Amino acid sequence: MRFFTLDWWCGLQGLDFYDPIPAFQKHLSSIRDRLPAGLLALQESISLHDARLRLIAYQCQTSVLTLQLDGDDGSGGLRRFALRYADVVSFRSLSDPNIGLPGPHGFGDIGYDEADISADGNFEHRLLYSSGIEMEIVFRGFELNWEDVK
Repeated sequence: MRFFTLDWWCGLQGLDFYDPIPAFQKHLSSIRDRLPAGLLALQESISLHDARLRLIAYQCQTSVLTLQLDGDDGSGGLRRFALRYADVVSFRSLSDPNIGLPGPHGFGDIGYDEADISADGNFEHRLLYSSGIEMEIVFRGFELNWEDVK
């Protein structure tokens, strides 16, 4: 994570007053016109905060990575998200086993996510989970879908 780091998140829990939001918003404003619409929506209007990862699926033949997440529909109901990354260049997940926040099993809750564009023009999506796991996906195409589950 470039802006919303685990150290910052842990510090936030301890009332550390560093705020990465202005720097991230400035960065986002500089790339927003080049981001896929769904990825931009995740940064500006659709929150993955506290969503939980249900599935990671990668198709070698098509270079498509799919994340299925359960999150909030905005009114306390369940929204099931499907994030589809096309032409995946790389997928990386890392964790420090000595740091994390209390929370649910598995990867934990998503705390923060960041969109970016790499130096070679690929899109990047970084996600930080309460377990301390970070995920970084580099790709060329993106599609966001969801359904509200009753």
